[in-house]
This record gives sequence, structure tokens and C-alpha cells, in this order.
Amino acid sequence: MIDKVEVTEHRTVVPDRAEAFERELNVLALSGDGWLAILRALAQRTGRTARLVGVHGGVLAATDDGTESMTPVAVAHVFVEDKVVEVTCDEGWRASALAVRVAQRRVGLLLLGEPDGADDDEPLLRAAVTAVAIEAIRRDAVATATAETAGRLIDELRYGALRNLADVTRTAARFGLHLDRPHSAVVFAYTGPNQRTWTTALSWLEMPVRQEGELGLAVLSGNVEREISRIRIRLQGMVGDVPVLAAAGPTVSDPRGTARSFHDAETVLGLLRRRPGEVQLMFSSLGLAQLLFGVPPARLQAFVDQHLGPILEREEWVATLSAWLATNGSRAAVAEMLHLHRNSVGYRIGQIRELLGANPLDPEVTLQLQAALTARELLLALKEVP
Repeated sequence: MIDKVEVTEHRTVVPDRAEAFERELNVLALSGDGWLAILRALAQRTGRTARLVGVHGGVLAATDDGTESMTPVAVAHVFVEDKVVEVTCDEGWRASALAVRVAQRRVGLLLLGEPDGADDDEPLLRAAVTAVAIEAIRRDAVATATAETAGRLIDELRYGALRNLADVTRTAARFGLHLDRPHSAVVFAYTGPNQRTWTTALSWLEMPVRQEGELGLAVLSGNVEREISRIRIRLQGMVGDVPVLAAAGPTVSDPRGTARSFHDAETVLGLLRRRPGEVQLMFSSLGLAQLLFGVPPARLQAFVDQHLGPILEREEWVATLSAWLATNGSRAAVAEMLHLHRNSVGYRIGQIRELLGANPLDPEVTLQLQAALTARELLLALKEVP
């Protein structure tokens, strides 16, 4: 996080050298090599770290794999100035920063690390601004050109309406997605106010993405957990404020199974929404719930009614039972979790034991109740899936 912003003065360097460097960077941008190639050229020229930070403080690209974010307020301070601004991060990393704009649109900030006062950073950063802006425009154009095809591909995979298996596989391969290899459907969700930025952030991902309002739907392969985390952090850095959530469905190896992975990914998202403080959830980490995904909802409901029926009308009792089982029957722990007096916990557990006609800490009963609570959570999540 940024804790200091100050305007710095710079010496003038030889203009023709800066102009030559600008032409070199523009060639990189026009060739479509991307932001990282531009930053690497800047880093090679200076021997220092270069980063591009989005308008909400997240790192879009970096030569050092840095992920430290800036606050939106700190970014805004840099945009106010029409000159290089020095920023200092909490962890001690300092950089010269220059705002990048395309007409009235803010792209982000160019950062050049460890200013020592001896180098003139402004001409170098200004030389890179045009190249970064060109790449931003190129990404917008590519996103517009491919959005329809990419969106149609994701829709086909999501709903299982495959026009032709071979055609779909070939189309996906053009996007670098190999559907004959293990892959998982993933869903990203953002409910904050920066919806225009959310749309841009999704369109800039180097993979087919289908946006439906607050949702971004895609398919990932390889190390899905690592990739979904990397993408979620990148999206979060662009939109700021409200947390971006990420959920993954089960791994499949055939496009005919991808629709089920999408359905389950959206259900996993429903489970994630019910877990305050968590931002990412994988189907593979659900434990018992993985088995219950294959059970028809009617059977799940019957199981829940059988084992929890007498207390289902009292949400506070369900919460108390869940906390009681999670803490192995510790009154003190449950009282702390639910902000209750220990006597209140004892009273509730006594009522639950009487209504259910069973001891929640009996090993066999515990297994049944935990399964019923998991089934109930899954049923609530299923109600949120279209």
C-alpha cells in the first residue's frame, strides 16, 4: 500500500535519445508484444524494476513479478499531476510514477523503481507512455473483435449446446484452450460499483470470457487453482473496493462434460457467497459436498428434513448446531463464535437435543448431522444457480 506521494524534480536528458527510445518502444507495441515487453525494455534501459499499475491500484504487469498494490487514492494523486511523481510503498519499495491516458480514459501508472535522484526518469517514462497506450487500444480492439466468438464458445460449453464437437474443439484451440485435456469451468464475480472497469478487466484477460453482468465465465486448464488465484488477484487490482470472488467446478477431460463443470462452478460460487471472508473456492476442496453434488435436490431435501426438520425454522439454532459440531462441543468456543453467553449456548443445545431426540456429540449422530448441514448449505447454493 502507498503511504507517501511527492512530486520530484528531474534533470533534462538528451532529447534525441529519448525520442529514439520512444520509437523503439512503439515498435514493440505495434508488433503486439504486449505490456511486459515494453516494461522489460524500460527495465533493461535503466537496470531497474518497471511496473504497470491499473487505475484501482492492482499490478497489470511487472518485470519483477511484484504484486504490491497501491490504493486508489494514491493512484488518483498521481493522475492529478502532469509530471513524474515519486511514490513510496509500505514495504519500502520506491518508484517514479507517471500517469498513462488515452484521451479522457485513464489506463494506469507507469512505475520505475528505486529512484536515486541521479537519473532523469521523466523522459524515459514519457517515452514509454505512448507504447503503453497503444497496447491498451490494441487490447480493446482485440477484445471487441473476439468477444462475440469467445462469448459464443463459452455459451456452447456452458449449456452443452455443442454444434459440432470437432468444430468446438478447433475453435477453442485457436484461443489456446485444449478441451481434450483436463480443464475446469470457472466463475468470477464482482458486485461493486465499478462495473465499467469490471467489463474492461474481463475483456483484457488473454482467454475466452463470457460476461453476464457481475459474472465472468471462463475455462481454465493446467494448474487451475494457481491460475484462478492469479486471475482473481489481477481482476481485484483493476476494480478495487468490493472483493472479487472466484469459484471452480470439477475437472473434466471432454467438452461434453464442461457444461456440468459450469453448473457446479456456479453452485460452488453460491457456497462461497455464504462463507464470509473467503474469496476463492475450488470444487476439489469441498470434501463431503463433492459427493452430494450428484444427489438429486429432492433427495437432499428429504435427508435434511429427516435429520434437521424440527430446528429448520430457527436459523439461530441451525447456526448453533453447526458451530457446536465444528468445535467438538465447546461452549466457550461457540459462545465466542456466535457472540453468546455460555449459558445461552447450553440452553440452545439442550433445546436442540430435545427437538432432534439425539445427542449431537454421539459419533454416529454427528456424522448424520454434519451431512445434513452440508446438504442444506448445498440446497441454498443451488437456489442461486439459474
